[in-house]
Amino acid sequence: MFSVAIDLDPRYGEAYGYRGLACFTLGLNEEAMDNYNMAIALDPSLEKVYLFRGVLHSKLSHHEEAIKDLTTAIEWDNQLGDAYYHRGINRGILGDRRGALWDLKFAAQLGNRIAQKALNSTGIPW
Repeated sequence: MFSVAIDLDPRYGEAYGYRGLACFTLGLNEEAMDNYNMAIALDPSLEKVYLFRGVLHSKLSHHEEAIKDLTTAIEWDNQLGDAYYHRGINRGILGDRRGALWDLKFAAQLGNRIAQKALNSTGIPW
């Protein structure tokens, strides 16, 4: 479906972003990254594509790149609870406990259920 949209309009960045997400879901990480990169090259304002690419970077243990993309997503839309959650996880992996905790608390406040559950299980108020 997304490939059809791209065939009709090869400059439709959002279609590349969602085709990348489909590839990610299928475990096709290289293809997902290529599509995310193309989407951002065509339209740098696609905040969700930065989120998607940040999650993929995290999966590939590219934590600094993940934080960069997730921060960009947050700069475009500061209500993306998933971006705060994933950035918090990556910050924690890199040893930034204070930044990780702040992100996880904010993600929980924005309604991210995984962050809420994690904080509740440790007794940390959010």
